[in-house]
Order: sequence, then structure tokens, then C-alpha cells
Amino acid sequence: MELINFQTLTISDIVLLVFFLVTFIVQMYFLLGVYLKLVLHRKEDFNTEHSPVTIILPLRNVESGIRELINKFTALPFNDYQLIVIDEVSEDDTLHILNILAETNPRLKITSLSQENRFQEKQSINIGLKGASSSWIVQLTANSVPVSQEWLSKLNGLLDDNTDAVIAYTNVERKKGFRNLICRLELFSQFMISGSRVLTGKPFVFSENNVLFRKSMYFDNQGFKHKLNLNFANLELIFNENFRKGRIKITTNPEIAVREKIEDDRGDHIKLLKKTVQIRQNLSWAKKANLFLDDFTKFLLIGLAIAQIILHPEYWITFSSVIVIYFVVLSIIVKKLLTRLKERKIFVPSFFYILIKPIINCCFFWSMYLIHRRSRWN
Repeated sequence: MELINFQTLTISDIVLLVFFLVTFIVQMYFLLGVYLKLVLHRKEDFNTEHSPVTIILPLRNVESGIRELINKFTALPFNDYQLIVIDEVSEDDTLHILNILAETNPRLKITSLSQENRFQEKQSINIGLKGASSSWIVQLTANSVPVSQEWLSKLNGLLDDNTDAVIAYTNVERKKGFRNLICRLELFSQFMISGSRVLTGKPFVFSENNVLFRKSMYFDNQGFKHKLNLNFANLELIFNENFRKGRIKITTNPEIAVREKIEDDRGDHIKLLKKTVQIRQNLSWAKKANLFLDDFTKFLLIGLAIAQIILHPEYWITFSSVIVIYFVVLSIIVKKLLTRLKERKIFVPSFFYILIKPIINCCFFWSMYLIHRRSRWN
């Protein structure tokens, strides 16, 4: 490896080199000081004393699988819980079947929206929270099925007096096809980003599902009163405003993870990205700056490395070695986290997706800004 001869460099060369080294140091800080914390997060100790929990389950038009779905929840080996199902104006026989099932199941409570409207999702959540008899809430979707019978008991076992919420992993079930893969990559990267920030004292989430939280967090802050016009994010907005350092727990336990069965819809990934943009726009300035710095320096590092190699090909081994070190550390972190979460066959795609994620974020920030600007003038 040929060392850089600073005597042959111009002032602009030195400035560019300093930018490159500073960018590398910043990115290594994020890898070793932020993301590595999630990988090294110790396994949890579970409490034996459990608190009553209410599961909120909004659904619509699931007549064919509703019996199987309810049976899976009512078969959970956890005694002190309530299941509130909110029917979102189903057009099939879903509500009728639910009412029949509720007659023989005291844990099951059924309610429904009176009519469809533009705030349907937020109204469903509000109705569910108002009907909850427990002080602890966890929300899932009709496509979510706990992968483990120990899901609820272990999630509940992480609660204590100093905890306001427990965040667990959520992704989609693995299927063939690019659309399924791209959704899995996005959800994994979201968890990697938010989970590491929880452990560094800047807690926030990208997903409202599989988060066990205090009901008071919603009602003490007037619920969705000032958030009805935000279309993509729901409880995430409440969480991210009220999560406090040291009072939020994150778990990488695969037995507490939830997988969602989704259709092969080309819009699923787009919805995830739009939701991500909206959530990031509503974070505090400190958290926004932290995420922007991570994205910007990640993009800048590779660009500056390419520029250095083009300008000084005689030092290509030196500059390439710096990038290789970065790639090796990032790949180890991604691989270890995937192993802990028992995510299979997405290591290489996840590695490259994380590298190009800043570009994807930038494109969607810009596109949503243009859409917002056009709608404001129209």
C-alpha cells in the first residue's frame, strides 16, 4: 500500500482528503457507536409478574380466515388479556362471524366503525383504545400472526415500573418475488435505524405494530387531535412525540417478532417509504439532524472515495482500503443482526439496500415536497 505524499498534493487535494477522512470517521461512529449497540444488546430477563394487556386488531373483509385468526389469538398461553377487534366497515360477513365468536369467548370484544371516512385508520385505533380495559396496549393487523406461542407472555415480561413501551421486531413473511424482498429490506432497515436510536437515548419508531405501550400515552396527549391530516403514520406520531430516554425498551428476541402476510402489491413498498418520510418529518430537530448526518455522510463517503481514486489513481489501494474497512464493519453488523432476528437469505440485498437507502430517502423527500407544494397552490 503506497502512502500518500502530502508534498505533491494541492490545497484543494488536501481539503478533499480531509473531507473524506472526516466523513469516514463520522460513518465509523454511526457503525460502532450506534448500530453496534443493537447487535450487542443483551438478551432480556423476563419478569414473572404480568400486567393485563389489550390487543387491538383492526380488520376489514376477512370473512374467509377470521375464525382461524381469532383462534390463534385466543389460544395464546397468557391468561390476563383482552382482544378488541374493530371491523372497518366490512362488505362481507366478517362482522356477523365476529359477533358469533364473541358469544362464546369472554376475552373477545367486537366493535365497528359506523361509516367509511378519510380518517378510518385513526378512528379504528381511537375506538379500540377507548374500549380497552387494560392500561397496556399492543396493536397488530389482521395480517399479523405471532410466530411464537410465547409472544405475548414474553413481550409482557419485559415490562416494569420504569418502562413506557417495549418495541419488538415486525416484518413480512418471506415469499418469492422482488416486491416481497424489497418490503423485507425496508422493514429490516427501519428496525435497525430506530432500534439503535432507542439504545443511544434518541428513541423513535417507524412501525406502530408490535409495540406494547401505556394507554395513558395516547389519552394524556389528546390522541390524534392535531394529526388527522397525516395520512400514512398513526400511532407512530404519538409514540415519537412522547418516548423518553431510558423509558423505552427494544427487543431483538425472534420469539417476540411478528410476521405479516401481505399480498404481492407493487404499492406496499411505496407506502412504507411515504410513511417513513412522514415520520421523519415529524421527529424533533435533534433526531432529524442525526438521521440526516448518517444519510449524508454515508452517501458522501462513497462519492468522495470514487473522486479520490479518479484524481489520484496512484493511491487507489489506500483509498479502496478505507472503503473496504467500512464495508467489512457494516457487513458484520448487518449479518449479526439478521442472525439474531432469524431473518434468512437477505444478507447481501440488505447490505446493498442500506448503502443506497440515503438516495431512496432523498428521492422520496423531494417527491413528497413537490406533491405538498402543488396541493397547497391548487
